[in-house]
Parts: sequence; structure tokens; C-alpha cells
Amino acid sequence: MLMVGFTLFITSNSFAQSQADTVLIDFGDSSKVTVYIQNPKDAKEIRNLDWNLIMQRTANYLEEAHQNNGEIETTSEEKIETDSKKEDSFEIEGNTKTRTIIIGSRGIRIERDDDDKEDRNTFWRRTRHQIPIDFGLNNYFQNGNFGETPTGKPYELRSWGSRYFAFGSMFKTQIGGKKSPFLIQYGLEVSWNNFMFSGDNYALETRNGVDFPEYETSLDKSKLTAAYINLPLMVHLDFAENNKRGLKLAFGGYAGYRVGSYTKIVYYDGGDRQKDKEHSNFRLNDWRYGVRAEIGIGENKFASGVRLFFNYDINTLFTENSNLPKLNAFSFGIRL
Repeated sequence: MLMVGFTLFITSNSFAQSQADTVLIDFGDSSKVTVYIQNPKDAKEIRNLDWNLIMQRTANYLEEAHQNNGEIETTSEEKIETDSKKEDSFEIEGNTKTRTIIIGSRGIRIERDDDDKEDRNTFWRRTRHQIPIDFGLNNYFQNGNFGETPTGKPYELRSWGSRYFAFGSMFKTQIGGKKSPFLIQYGLEVSWNNFMFSGDNYALETRNGVDFPEYETSLDKSKLTAAYINLPLMVHLDFAENNKRGLKLAFGGYAGYRVGSYTKIVYYDGGDRQKDKEHSNFRLNDWRYGVRAEIGIGENKFASGVRLFFNYDINTLFTENSNLPKLNAFSFGIRL
């Protein structure tokens, strides 16, 4: 017991005076015990370990080593780590946490449990980077009426031709412990809204606003494209674990600025396929802001997995002087 008390005294004082993770304890004529602490947090918890058991196992190891080899071999730290024949290990419960005591020819190593090892070796990080990609479709509600899209109008859209595409550089930060389902996602995103018109009409900016006249010949394609740079902010509720699928939910909002817009029509003239493009603002709002929701499944909290998304622009697509009804764009699809 005197030996144990002396050991604890030397260990605690050594940690208080030095940031080193090695403690040397001399005893007898020329012997010493070396204790390695791999995590500074263990310095306060070392008093709770069963040192009688540790010393007993140490003595057993030394006796066995002398019987087998005649003397204790000096090996490198790497060899001790990989050669189980050169060391003895056992677990001790201390202060509600498990410690693995590894006795080898280089000394005694005290390792934390597996969860703490992941923290030490940065296997788990609180913030991760990802590049999500959205594929989907566009449309717009008129006059703020959900479910009511324009029909029979020159600006009516083709449901399957109006495509939405986006990708971004995003960061996802976990709130709380590593098993917490709460995460926040933020970053920078670029998106393209392609509004494909259903008839032979095309968007034309005039002095009075935006008109959709009918083209002089049949059109194979007629669309209006708007590109935006967006700043999304999402709150995630993610129940996925490593190698175990879980439900992924997210909701939040976004704000964006229009960086470009153009119309494109495709038609045939004398059997030749023709394409005409015109770049203009077409009385589109420069700014957009809206809300977003996601649902999906996956096996990792930081990966997108496979999920469905829905975007809704709170402000109107066109300005008030466009001579058009209030059209609020929305998009939906798959995020990868």
C-alpha cells in the first residue's frame, strides 16, 4: 500500500508540473516503472485505478519475461504495438470509464476506451465538407395559390421539360456529441432554373413588361433559364449511423442572387435545326429567397445519402412591372 500511495503521489505531481505523457518511478537499487498516459484527461482519473492489480500484473509479466528470455528485451514502440507476445493487457473500470492497461517491455501504457480513441485520432470530426448535387423539375404557382399552376396561358410550362439543377460547396456541423442527430448545413450553391414553355410561345422583354408571343413557326423547344448563386442554411435531424441506415430530415431556407438569364428557342428551317439565344434580365427579380425541406435515408450523418427535396421561392419570379401575375417558382427532385 505504501508503494501504491507513493506511485500515486509521484504520478499526480508529475502531471501537475509537466505536460509530458510519460512518468518514471524509481524503486529498488536500479529498477524503475514507466507509465505512459496518452490523453491528458486521464491525469485526474489515474487516482481511481486499481494500482494493486496493475503492480501484480506487472510483476507477473516481468517474471514470465525472465523465465522465457532470461532478460527483458528492448523493443521499439512500433513492435510493442503490433506484437501481442511482448505485452500483457487488461481492462480496469475507473470513474465510469474503461481503461486498458498494457504492460510491455517498454513500460505501462494506459489507453482510453474505443470512443475516446476515435476522438484522439480524429476519426470523428465535428464539421465535414461535401459537394451535394440536385436534380429535379421546376414550375411555379400563380397568385400564391399552392397547387395551382398556369394552364392555358402562353407562359404555361412543360412539367417534364422544366428542369432544375444545382451543386454546391457545403459544410455540415454536428451540434452536441457524436451521436447527436442535430446538424447544421451551410455553404455556397449555384443553381439553374429552366422554365420550358409548353406551346410555341417564347419570352420577350418589351417596353411594357414581358410578353409571350407565338413564334412564326412551330418550335421544338422554348425555354427561359435563370442562374443563381445561393446561400442555404439548413437544420438537419439525422438518425443515420455508420453501416446502419436511418431517417434523414432537414428544413431551412436560402437566399440567392441572379447572375444570368437567357431565352433559347429551337426550330427547324428548311430541314435544318436552328437555335436562337437572347440574354437579358426579362424583368426577373435579381434576388430570390425561400424555404426548403428534405427527407431521405442514409448510413452516415455527414453524407447526403439519397433524399427528396422541395424548394419554394417566397418572393415572385418576375418583378411587379413585368405585367404578369404573381408567379412563385418551386422545384423538387433528388439530392445526391
